[in-house]
Amino acid sequence: MFSDKRNILQLVSLMRKDCIDHVVLCPGSRNAPLVHTFVDAGFHCHEVTDERSAGFFALGLAECLDRPVAVCCTSGSAVLDLLPAVSEAYYHPLPLLVITADRPERWVGQMDGQTLPQFGAFGRLVRHAVQLPEPSWNDDDAVNAEEVWHCNRLINEALAEMKRWNGPVHINVPISEPLFNFTRTELPDERIVRLSKYACCYSDFALSEEMKDELSACRRVMIVVGQLTPAEARRLSPLVKRLSGCGCVVVAEVLSNLHSETGVIGNFDEILYAVHDDALNPELVITVGGHVVSKRIRRMLRQCRPLKHWHVSEYGEMADLFMSMTRLVECRPSDMLGAVAEVLADSVYMDYADRWYRESDIVAETTGNYAFEGFTDLSVLNALKSYFVDEIAVQTANSSVVRNLQLLGAGRSDVYCNRGVNGIDGSVSTASGFAAGGRDTILLTGDLSFFYDQNGLWNNFVHSDDGALLRIVLFNNGGGQIFRNLPGLEKSPYRNRYVAAGHVTHAEGIANDNGCGYMRAENADEFALCLKRFFADDYCHECRTAILEVVTDAGDNEREYKNYYHKLKR
Repeated sequence: MFSDKRNILQLVSLMRKDCIDHVVLCPGSRNAPLVHTFVDAGFHCHEVTDERSAGFFALGLAECLDRPVAVCCTSGSAVLDLLPAVSEAYYHPLPLLVITADRPERWVGQMDGQTLPQFGAFGRLVRHAVQLPEPSWNDDDAVNAEEVWHCNRLINEALAEMKRWNGPVHINVPISEPLFNFTRTELPDERIVRLSKYACCYSDFALSEEMKDELSACRRVMIVVGQLTPAEARRLSPLVKRLSGCGCVVVAEVLSNLHSETGVIGNFDEILYAVHDDALNPELVITVGGHVVSKRIRRMLRQCRPLKHWHVSEYGEMADLFMSMTRLVECRPSDMLGAVAEVLADSVYMDYADRWYRESDIVAETTGNYAFEGFTDLSVLNALKSYFVDEIAVQTANSSVVRNLQLLGAGRSDVYCNRGVNGIDGSVSTASGFAAGGRDTILLTGDLSFFYDQNGLWNNFVHSDDGALLRIVLFNNGGGQIFRNLPGLEKSPYRNRYVAAGHVTHAEGIANDNGCGYMRAENADEFALCLKRFFADDYCHECRTAILEVVTDAGDNEREYKNYYHKLKR
């Protein structure tokens, strides 16, 4: 039996027709008619109590499934708790359908309980927002046809915009009392408006004559690849390999999910530290993908100001990251790179690429022979690399962890990170949602990120004894390591307490409270013993979600970083 609220019935019917069948549900009374109808309609429902955590859980689920996911909450301040996840979905981007139950509009601002102006609450951080009407039933069990059409149109608008932009949309659902009449046996057969997007394959895509001339005139072409989904990376891999053989320098971050055999240069950050040579500067830069973690590549390109910068965006959004953009190219990255490869197919200008490859080989030899000393974040991550394999996804928190991964690599694993707004919040919840999608997951997280999002372990998936594996490696160095390393901040007497948020907290109690396995290592010998057990088959069957807390010293970490980079100096 379903709710008798017509706007709810229409929404659920259209979501089912649009194949949005995973919903993250938060508790509450105003959204109870929605919750009841979703469950009875056979949706895959995931209950998460904390709305902030629920939003990020939904993002992880959407990443794993590679499809839109809905999150549904009650009225009032609960809505605002979804904002961090909504902002991440906007800038990542990820398809998130935000459904918020609301009081009738007439009671907003009237001192009624749990009311605030929900429609428009997310501002510019959603691609579209609608507030549904409440079509009413009459005595003949019929409804006003125009009201029904209006509600249908608004829902279709929101669903289409979510898919057009691959970003978040907000549907606000006013629900009048009585709330709990579950009398309907069927969902209405709603008219759905499907979005059909057409794009040519790269073989049919061609550069303009002006662009061909610009490309042919440049002897130093660099392609910068930011964050990509693994599926996007697989589509680009053969094109990147072709371009690497045509004299292009392709620098790709670990979050690009492009591997070294495709010809990319992944150790560019170390190269730029070791070498200061204008011969490495490009004339033309082509940027594809999402966010770029490396500050060095950003600083280099902002300073050298390439003659031309083409930014490729499927959705046509302008992002002048290097302060030099001359063209915004609205197309798929695969279309663009394929067309560039066709133009450069007969190129004989390899000097620029060869220079970069020589520097890459020198750096690779130096770092490959580097002997990690002591027990540090870098030595631990280096030891973990053998567990980064095809079948396991790696989720990484922001700040130090993702930068360490950039240095040491992620093996064959697909890598995911909330780089939309680069916040520390939501990393545990995102990894939990991702694993709930059915794929074994390793989360690499710092201590502040973990403790900030410890509610990410407060859901039924995490303490279930079946489903995908979730392994959390917690780097606990007593505070925010990245803040401690900021140049000049060491002179401040307030660094550790107020900026780096120094603490003496450990995760054992949190793990026990949430039914998670727990191990702790404070030196190399303990870590070796824990690591052998942490990924063992019998422990995985015993404990699907487990935490390995690695306790390192902030001073030792800082010295290891300095030693690592010192070896690169020439």
